Amino acid sequence: MATGQDRRARRTRPPLIQALNRLLLNRRREKIRVADIIARADAARAEADDEFADVGEAHMEALARPFAILADAAAGQGDPERLTALLDHFWENRQRARATLSGRTGDKAIRLLGDMVAARLQRRQIALVLPLRLAALQLAYAAIGPLRAWVGGEASCRSATLAQSICRCGDELVESLAATPVTLVPRARAMGG
Repeated sequence: MATGQDRRARRTRPPLIQALNRLLLNRRREKIRVADIIARADAARAEADDEFADVGEAHMEALARPFAILADAAAGQGDPERLTALLDHFWENRQRARATLSGRTGDKAIRLLGDMVAARLQRRQIALVLPLRLAALQLAYAAIGPLRAWVGGEASCRSATLAQSICRCGDELVESLAATPVTLVPRARAMGG
């Protein structure tokens, strides 16, 4: 049974995350304060203080939803169409994406993605040749590396081509990290480059 605090968290957290996402499209994360998020969400200060210790924590939680699509791809369960839509969003907001994927924030983002990949591998109960954390980070870095370079302008390609490549790489890497053969879930691979 949910407590009053659990119900309040389910009610206040989504508007706070949405408010942060809107603020991140227009401001650098370093310039956003918890008070700005609260004002944008029209939330009570006490409820918001219970939700997040700081803007960085809120930012990582906000990343969890879009990173779920990237984590699926890294863990060999990607959907190229959904990943293409996410990459289009990152491209449209590439200045913010570059800031999110670099420096200390980028380090936190890669740890978040690694945690998400590890959870997916655990659910699939794949026996790995490496410790779970190491395998998850290898997969996370393989997915985020080309994304960083792409939004950073180091090389260009269509978002659909990059999505297809990240999904295929996730499939192949999971297979190579498995101690026994992995049965991949068939999916459409019709997206061209």
